[in-house]
Amino acid sequence: MEDRKKEIKSYWNEISDSEWYQSLRREERLERIKEDPRSAFYPGVLELMEKYIGDFRGKKILLPSSGDNHAAFAFAFMGAKVTSSDISERQLENARNISDQWDLDIDYICDDTTFLSEFDDGTFDLVYTSNGTLSWIDDLNEMYRNIGRVLKQGGYSALYDVHPFTRPFTMEAWKEPEVRKSYNDVFPDLHWRVQDIINANAQAGLHILEMAELPSEDVSFWYTFEELKTKTEEETANINDWKRNPMAAIPVWITMIAQKQDPGNGSRFTEDE
Repeated sequence: MEDRKKEIKSYWNEISDSEWYQSLRREERLERIKEDPRSAFYPGVLELMEKYIGDFRGKKILLPSSGDNHAAFAFAFMGAKVTSSDISERQLENARNISDQWDLDIDYICDDTTFLSEFDDGTFDLVYTSNGTLSWIDDLNEMYRNIGRVLKQGGYSALYDVHPFTRPFTMEAWKEPEVRKSYNDVFPDLHWRVQDIINANAQAGLHILEMAELPSEDVSFWYTFEELKTKTEEETANINDWKRNPMAAIPVWITMIAQKQDPGNGSRFTEDE
């Protein structure tokens, strides 16, 4: 376990300065978040959180596996008290440099998302995990147990990630579906299923309020950063129309929000409480 943790940390420390991540820190991209914080979220994700949480001003929000930290910047611009956590010190350092330039009050803490050992019980109003988190987690039950632990009573857990339905397929654009593995083959690649996510929430005492399955809305899902640099507009036109690109018929993203239950009676909290 410790060897794997070191490998993951080393990988993300190295990739943090890659051309891809540098493109995510370009001034024009960051300025867009500053001018419109909502642009940091995939369509439908922020709206689902707002439906249950409402205004983020003053809320204490933890972002484990914070990655590019676009969501951390956005929540801070929306008035939240944000804590960004990642296993990679370099990711956090790059993000801190940006938030310092903007004078954003964000706390940066290096920690393992599975255990959240640096955080006290009952601290946060919201824990939000974003795209790419689940594929690095060996023990989903332990991750959600600790997310539940650090949440306040009545607090919320939200996720946005690649939809498990994509995992059996090669997901090549413009081609008929090609199966590469069984949906039930979770290991060794950590391709968690929908049932794994739901069951882990339930065992952690997190009541799922709503889930949404989202289609692809831009071209970036279908190609790597390097591949995209070689594509023309003609080659990617209508790529999210399933009648032209068969793989676009299935949802490619999943988002979900759950609430920490009252341990006394198992009921969930409401605003009136």
